Amino acid sequence: MDKKILKQLSVILVLCLVAEFVVGLLPVTFPSSVMAILILALLLGTKILKEEQIKETADFMLSNMALVFVPLSIGMVEDLGLLKGQVAGFLIVVAISLILTFLGTYATVRIVQKCMKNLALKGGEQHE
Repeated sequence: MDKKILKQLSVILVLCLVAEFVVGLLPVTFPSSVMAILILALLLGTKILKEEQIKETADFMLSNMALVFVPLSIGMVEDLGLLKGQVAGFLIVVAISLILTFLGTYATVRIVQKCMKNLALKGGEQHE
């Protein structure tokens, strides 16, 4: 295995372990995977961690993400009997969550676009 890939994988693993530790300190329940993403975003945003330091491994993980969901999907198929008599409610919940996810994503993209536009305008004023 390439040393660069191993180093990148180690960085990602350490981030996940730090997230587990932080979540353990919190007085409320919080998903450690979300905490890891927040920590990663903070490190990337502050330039403490550079994209190049995890790029190849992260790209590989993203391109093969479907493999992570195979065991989950198989487990769901095995438990389909639990949905008997509750299919309508399940479909309503799925539809509502789909719509809310879409709207949340749309709103987030619009906010980020406005922030980036404002930053670009401010940056242009400083260079003049």
